[in-house]
Amino acid sequence: MPGHRFFNPNLSSGILSEEESHHANDVLRLRPGDSAAVFDGKGNEARVRLTDVSSRAVSYQTLSTTRTPPLPCRVRFGQALIKPAGIDLLIQKLTELGVTEIWPIASERSVSKPTGEKRISNRWDSIALAACKQSGQNWLPKIHEAAPLDHFLSSPDPAPPIGRIIGSLQPEAKPLPVLLAAARQGATTPSLDLLIGPEGDFTPAEIGRARSAGYQPASLGPLVLRSETASLFLASVLHYEFNLPH
Repeated sequence: MPGHRFFNPNLSSGILSEEESHHANDVLRLRPGDSAAVFDGKGNEARVRLTDVSSRAVSYQTLSTTRTPPLPCRVRFGQALIKPAGIDLLIQKLTELGVTEIWPIASERSVSKPTGEKRISNRWDSIALAACKQSGQNWLPKIHEAAPLDHFLSSPDPAPPIGRIIGSLQPEAKPLPVLLAAARQGATTPSLDLLIGPEGDFTPAEIGRARSAGYQPASLGPLVLRSETASLFLASVLHYEFNLPH
């Protein structure tokens, strides 16, 4: 695989955007004849040879194309807003792990509240794109603007999940392996909806609304994990259980 990867939502156009062209020409100092990879964020990647290089436009010739199928398990991840550095880290890592949709949620106990939603969403999209380039991931997640929990709970689900799980510190929460075993039974195309709360967890009222929407409280073990640790733990476990060959 070529070392340099660029994003182009329309692979067949043969021309990179001005932003990607600037990076290729002014940062990487690539020249005509150099090879690279171009992906569209929807599973397609092309091996290309650059034919013309400038700061405003880079054109390329496609040598071959490959298709990366989506991961077996579709994951819709609802993450309560935490401090900006933490949510930025999660956007990066959840992208690398192939999460399908990321929903930042403004919960009652969220430390960070969304301001300048469009600017923040653009930053999150840039973080996800950089994570795809670095990791070789050819699928960009859909990142929603920050929204209240009820908006996430009532949003239409394109693929009915085999399990809805909410990380919980409540004593009645079931062990995660028990819920995953139940979710796996009879599942041919697994799909999961996940919720992780902020520091201090969701409020009892929020947990009650999530349970009414079909979410089952899951214990992630005896330790009290930070929100970002819990999210990365849960996403990694699901990636291992449902997306890697056994």
